[in-house]
Amino acid sequence: MPPHSVSVNESSKPARVLIVDDASGMRIYLRSILAAAGYSCTEAADGGEAFDLLLRESFDLLITDLDMPEMDGFQLLSAISLLPKSRGRPAIVVCSALLDETLAERRPELRTAAVLLAKPVQPEDVLKAAEKALKAGRSG
Repeated sequence: MPPHSVSVNESSKPARVLIVDDASGMRIYLRSILAAAGYSCTEAADGGEAFDLLLRESFDLLITDLDMPEMDGFQLLSAISLLPKSRGRPAIVVCSALLDETLAERRPELRTAAVLLAKPVQPEDVLKAAEKALKAGRSG
């Protein structure tokens, strides 16, 4: 496996990442960074699509934007917090241009995120955030 990839189980399977952003260019950018590092990536264009995927499949990491049509990132984080803990919840990275110093204080949904990453992001920032979130473990 490439040096930046993180496996999350004994079978050395690559971590499964769900990338959620309404901008296809951003999804492609994040996927290219993470896939090159050995992560297994799936994409969703909004929170509703992402939540449907989370109900059907297991992911180790969720990287989500906040500002999206239909179900936004805040609503997605709230919905994830309602999933039974026994089902397993992914570790969460919020990657958004909306982030500022006080947003996490004003929006309690963001407390479920292991990492808050302000756009624009560099590849090394994405990899560091993914590794940090995975090491912190799944959200509880």
